[in-house]
Amino acid sequence: MKEEVGNIKFEEALEKLEHIVRRIEGGQLTLEETMKEFTKGIELYNYCLKVLNEAEGKIKMIVEKENGEYNEIDFTT
Repeated sequence: MKEEVGNIKFEEALEKLEHIVRRIEGGQLTLEETMKEFTKGIELYNYCLKVLNEAEGKIKMIVEKENGEYNEIDFTT
């Protein structure tokens, strides 16, 4: 799965993660299947988090004041 995670787009990884969550929440998997899906989900989550953190860093670099200071953006508003 790790090779697969590195070669997919963020949106695809997020879709796969959502699918895994639905499967686990469905309650139809065995314990072994659940653990396997959970492991894949964690890998996808970590990949998505990494991509989001990198994007945030790039945005912070782009938003720069004229005097050379960075202007932090509050993404919650």
